[in-house]
Amino acid sequence: MFGKPVRRRLVMAVVSICAVILPVAAGSSASATTAGPVAWHVQVGAETPDMAVTAMAFLPKNVWINAGDTVQWTSSSAEPHTVTFLAPGTALPEFDPFDAHDTSLQGSSVYDGTGYHNSGIMATQPIFVFTNPAATYHLTFTKTGDFTYYCLLHGLMMTGTVHVRPAGTAYPYTQQDYNRVGTQQAHAKLFDGRTAWREARQSQSTTGSSVQVAVEGDGFGVMRFVRDHLVVHVGTTVSFFVAGPGAPHTVTFGHEPPGLAILAPSGDPTQYAGGDLNSGVLTPGAPFKVTFTTTGSFHYICAIHDDMGMVGDVVVVP
Repeated sequence: MFGKPVRRRLVMAVVSICAVILPVAAGSSASATTAGPVAWHVQVGAETPDMAVTAMAFLPKNVWINAGDTVQWTSSSAEPHTVTFLAPGTALPEFDPFDAHDTSLQGSSVYDGTGYHNSGIMATQPIFVFTNPAATYHLTFTKTGDFTYYCLLHGLMMTGTVHVRPAGTAYPYTQQDYNRVGTQQAHAKLFDGRTAWREARQSQSTTGSSVQVAVEGDGFGVMRFVRDHLVVHVGTTVSFFVAGPGAPHTVTFGHEPPGLAILAPSGDPTQYAGGDLNSGVLTPGAPFKVTFTTTGSFHYICAIHDDMGMVGDVVVVP
């Protein structure tokens, strides 16, 4: 017999598969009689109530609409995202928080399959330097075709496609179908994130001097330090590391550098006795090592995700 963890994984695997194939079975003949143009709704991201685990996905990932219809995307997480249609033949760029081309609304509200259209930063609350994120974004589609879009912050991890057919074509699925599939996809990704977080905590030694910064996987992110409370002796070097590419994170003690200066390192981590110290954006394979030279309790944060609860402390004893 399968143990409980295995059974849960099997159940969620089935849910994930059903989330992909369900529309084929759930398409309603009643949807064929819906008169166009129609406004369709897609959820941008999802999160657990404590904002610890986020789903980095468009929910659902695929929608089928007709020319003349409108799609509205609605933010559902504090983790920032964009809805971005690239100009044909353009490579997906690396997100640049200094560039308004990436962070602000670009293009008209009508999409004809050409040009660059970007929602700008979308989130449910201000985060980092993005103090006025958009809650919604909409486009009206006038040309047939299959149009893939991206979140500029999360790249190929977070894509979606709008399939546009000629006006008057019978709709294969209803909004209720899309809502149901999107909810199933969100639950599956959040489940995967919670499972990965639990396994990361179990695998990290409670007596060592390393801290994993966040956990990320296929379509999810855990916005927490895996060990958010650490007790070490004076002279110990604590190594903060990220396991792989994903959302940007920092390890920041004391006061945050202003604005985008948080993205660059500052302070001396080799002899830390308190005060201001910042890792800058952490790079996979390049741990941020802090040597503690005095006793005390030292609070630190991820300066990008602290409002989501990504904080920790190091207690240094003799």
